[in-house]
Amino acid sequence: MKMNKLSLVLLKIGLILTIILVALYYSFNTVMSAFVQEKADVLVPDLQGRTLIESLEILSQSKLALIKEGSEFSQDLPAGVVIRQIPPAGMNVKEGKVVRITVSRGGESVYVPDLVGQTIRSTNISLRSAGLILGELSKKASVKYEEGIVMSQDPLAGTTVEKDTAVNVVVSNGPMTDGTVLMVDWIGKDAAEAKKWAEDAKYEVDIISQQTASANPGQVFDQYPKPDEQIDKNAKVIFYVADDNSSQSLDEKQFNYTIPNKGDSKRVRLILSDDNGEKDIFNGVKKPGSKISVPVKIKGKASVKVFFNNVSIEEIQLK
Repeated sequence: MKMNKLSLVLLKIGLILTIILVALYYSFNTVMSAFVQEKADVLVPDLQGRTLIESLEILSQSKLALIKEGSEFSQDLPAGVVIRQIPPAGMNVKEGKVVRITVSRGGESVYVPDLVGQTIRSTNISLRSAGLILGELSKKASVKYEEGIVMSQDPLAGTTVEKDTAVNVVVSNGPMTDGTVLMVDWIGKDAAEAKKWAEDAKYEVDIISQQTASANPGQVFDQYPKPDEQIDKNAKVIFYVADDNSSQSLDEKQFNYTIPNKGDSKRVRLILSDDNGEKDIFNGVKKPGSKISVPVKIKGKASVKVFFNNVSIEEIQLK
């Protein structure tokens, strides 16, 4: 008898709890539905081409949120502006919806290789490897460069430009064939040899001795006419020669660089830039986290440009 009464009590308690839970469930759903229905529908604005600040202001007016998902190179949009968005512009969403955007990093920057002294074939290969294209090709007579060899380029070697930029080159057409004489390049060579060449050719010679940091004593550091310029008979040739106080003094330093410890192996190129111009100091494939240590001799203010897979990463000043 007592067991029947206990069962009846438990059954009543269970029934009451069930009714309470059902009531709570429907009450919660009713409240949440009312809450959701209170949020108004809004039209997602078009953020493409907008800056982050502009995008935030536009979305805040529509009571929408913003998350930057990432960034990527774009040849068409400047750095810092929106490339694409999710949800797309024109879509109806509820207030408070998060709009995810991808931002432009600008055009991909690459390093212009040194083409001077290369053949046209190797020039094309070098440009393609760097993500560049061959632009205007013109020819000019030269006694300094053999026929078919690149004499000059624009942009210059070491310049950082956008990917797919055209590089114009001037190619040697060999010596003149109509009897016209072109000036020989004596810069960096012994002044005594330069003077003898001019006297043997019956040119009037003027030697101007000056102190310079671009050459060692007795070396030609400038000349007139310039190399490959036309020179007439009985012309006057001027050689600017480094005096005894001149010196191409260079500071010796050790450049150390650590590859970021992320991603895959990459081709690393280090370009030293100083008063003597630009030159490669390292070019090879390195794993993430590996270190590069290169002894360098610099003149004046110097920096090292860092490229990963031909993409400009940073420029480090040497002190």
